Amino acid sequence: MIVLAIHARRTCALIAAGSLLIAAAFQTSHFDLAKPDRVYELPSELLEVSALTDVDEHTVACVQDEAAMLYLYDLREGRVVKRLAFGPPGDMEGLTRVGDVYHAIRSDGMLYRFSIEGSGVRVRDSILLSLPMGNIEGLGYDEARDRVLVSPKEIQKGEKELRDRRAIYAYDPRTRKLDPEPALELTVSDVISQARTAGWPIPMRTTDKGRQVPALKLRFSSVAVEPGTDRIYLLSAVDRTLLIVDRLGRLLALHQLDAKLYPKPEGITFLPSGAVLISNEGKSSAPNLLLFKRSR
Repeated sequence: MIVLAIHARRTCALIAAGSLLIAAAFQTSHFDLAKPDRVYELPSELLEVSALTDVDEHTVACVQDEAAMLYLYDLREGRVVKRLAFGPPGDMEGLTRVGDVYHAIRSDGMLYRFSIEGSGVRVRDSILLSLPMGNIEGLGYDEARDRVLVSPKEIQKGEKELRDRRAIYAYDPRTRKLDPEPALELTVSDVISQARTAGWPIPMRTTDKGRQVPALKLRFSSVAVEPGTDRIYLLSAVDRTLLIVDRLGRLLALHQLDAKLYPKPEGITFLPSGAVLISNEGKSSAPNLLLFKRSR
């Protein structure tokens, strides 16, 4: 017996066939991710927009692959209003803000800390984060715990059990140290199991031998924490999947994003109001930002 409830508590006890079963009270997101409230077309210089973060209710900051450049985008005017270089060219993949300090990460783990001062940038320092896997793509500030979450896109090599794991790490912006132990650890197999228990469809693919198997890859390009909640949003561009989990890694929602609306979803952030923005790199169309207001 499975209990599905949007605003229920995370767990509920059920008695069935003389046994006590524990079932998750699954939820959905607060947003209708098929119907953006507004679509912002980005300029061609942001064709490979790779990450974004809120600045205030009307402004977001973006970075793009291959350039250590901060782009400030005004949501009211629908245009880039400032461009600020903060380092040499490099594969910039993640961006978040802690107070007035921006954190941008290169795919090899090089983290830049800088702030906007007047018409320019003051680079505070840079540090190479050492993680057990490479290709670091996501940064997201967890305000409730005052830490920056770091999401690698690459997975560990080796035995099947290792390849099944997905880890999110935490960086302390005060001590400027990375916790060597994961802040959150998931497995693809457990996500699939929880989704099936909830009755949610799982994307499937056909093998060379004609078997139907799950197609979930869950290689996270971005991470964000929804304000005022313990919901962690994990965006996987390679399979157009948005995963929402609680702090224990329990599945709250799994969204398969439509390819026409999300050609390549690379970044996610929340505005102070609670609205969410998702960025798409340009493919057959221009790069864009999709704005979703809370539906409840």
